[in-house]
Amino acid sequence: MAVGVVLLSDDFSESDRDEIASVLNAEKYVNTIILLGSKVPTDFLSQMAEATLKDRPVEIQCTDLISGFHLAKNKLDGVMCPYIKIICKRKQELTLLSQVFFTPAVQWNVKVIGEPIATSNDRDTVESTTERVRDYLRRINTSDDVRILQSRLIPGDLFYHGFSTRTGGLSCIPGMKSMNMVYTTAKRDPLVLIQENRRRLGSKAGFDVDKLFIAKAVHGNTVYEIGADLPEECYDGVTSNKSGVTCAAPGADCVIILFADPVRRAFAAVHSGWKGTVARIPSVTVKALKDKFGSQSKDILAVMGPSICKNCFDFGKDGVKQFEDINPRCVLNKNAEENPTVDLKLAIRTLLEEEGVLPEHIDDTTSCPCTVENPELLFSYRRDGRPFGNQIGFIGLRS
Repeated sequence: MAVGVVLLSDDFSESDRDEIASVLNAEKYVNTIILLGSKVPTDFLSQMAEATLKDRPVEIQCTDLISGFHLAKNKLDGVMCPYIKIICKRKQELTLLSQVFFTPAVQWNVKVIGEPIATSNDRDTVESTTERVRDYLRRINTSDDVRILQSRLIPGDLFYHGFSTRTGGLSCIPGMKSMNMVYTTAKRDPLVLIQENRRRLGSKAGFDVDKLFIAKAVHGNTVYEIGADLPEECYDGVTSNKSGVTCAAPGADCVIILFADPVRRAFAAVHSGWKGTVARIPSVTVKALKDKFGSQSKDILAVMGPSICKNCFDFGKDGVKQFEDINPRCVLNKNAEENPTVDLKLAIRTLLEEEGVLPEHIDDTTSCPCTVENPELLFSYRRDGRPFGNQIGFIGLRS
């Protein structure tokens, strides 16, 4: 297992040489060593690190430990080290930073050498350390701006809405850079960083991130009304008719659909991948707007967001009948030697029109570029594999 080492160079002197050497030699597969400190590391540390790596170590000079630790994490994320060892004399402070910055996707260990050093942050908790990290992340400037895609179909005087893209955030792993919107323990973006990405989107779009409700994306057909009892299973849609809350759904090839009823002032956000589409979640959402808020089909507007296009969504020949059952025209190139492709947006449009949504009230062109074909703008699981980031679609009622 490849090991990344972060060595706090300010903590050590020549007298610690043997213990440091013992720790480094105990790891057989060290592929990165980062010397982190407020000044140029002493020669003996550089020499020991270079002897272990057979290469130059990475040197990070930073007077602020949080910013330095963040830079070190970014370097380790860049080479996807699955195991990280932090060598220091400040166990409490570095343990707390590790708990905030690392997710369960990474195994980490803080190794103390010599006499521990007491610091002013030793009385901190995970909560107070998180707040310090949050303040630091807010001060970071990015090289690009938050960009939001919108449709003219949804009336801006009643609703705010949009689809995030991958620009303007702080995520640094290639497949998740930079505005990843979804936290999961299986990926390396910590929750505090995802929350900062969401804050930046909310600041740009004008919604309260503390009242942002994001669907869970489990590829089902359950729609949750904000304020009601949570369903026993997870949900792929969120709906409301209250101002002050924002409905959202994630995607990284799957279609995100935003619904708005200007008459009843109801709205919804839905994650509709191929499984959810086959399970009729677009139809379920229209029925939910009718049942919960008294909407009529002729008043409902539906906008599709960034998603995989019909040219890129190849599908196994044995599974395409479920799309043909919705609309035979959803399946393309069926007789070719390679796999056929599926027009997921056409399947969704078909289901919406069957529920009485007017064709002119469905926008499947203006805010839904192909995720696979736009790597600079959008996340795509099909294109990038794992780990991948997620954009979201969001909508809310103006006060």
